[in-house]
Amino acid sequence: MTLANGADPSPTAFLALDYATHIVENYSHDPGVADRAACALAAVRAAGTPVLHVTHEAMREGFHPLLGPAGDEPVLGKRTLGAFATTDLHERLQVAGIRRIVLGGVATSGTVLSTARWAYDVGYEVVVCADACADPDARAHAALVEESVFPDSWLGLRRIARMVNAEALTGILA
Repeated sequence: MTLANGADPSPTAFLALDYATHIVENYSHDPGVADRAACALAAVRAAGTPVLHVTHEAMREGFHPLLGPAGDEPVLGKRTLGAFATTDLHERLQVAGIRRIVLGGVATSGTVLSTARWAYDVGYEVVVCADACADPDARAHAALVEESVFPDSWLGLRRIARMVNAEALTGILA
């Protein structure tokens, strides 16, 4: 069902993936990703959308200054590439009635791809905030988020997720 203003009322959460300082500064091809991810976080918080932070358990205290948790936003420590396998993320989302997840994170070919595929396979609607993601390899990032790179391949995230930019988040969260 779509509301008159075009927004879908699906309960949504934003998953902030591996925004630890070490990861953002060492595994991103894009020096502007932290600023855009901060804009995405500000937009989802302003919309009242829940934010969950997932990072390697050894980096739970090392968030990038622009991208750390606010208030009582949960921080989940993971031991694997994706956000689901070694955390209680799925259970938390189910209890909250979340059906749509918006992903932002570093690295696109790592935690974002792994988390998106798992989420899609178990029935979540997946949205990727593409400009709030980055990868060590700009080509890998482009292959995953830009339709023009491999238009006929199943490699791209666009096959399982809707791609948006930080500026467009308010339109899907309103």
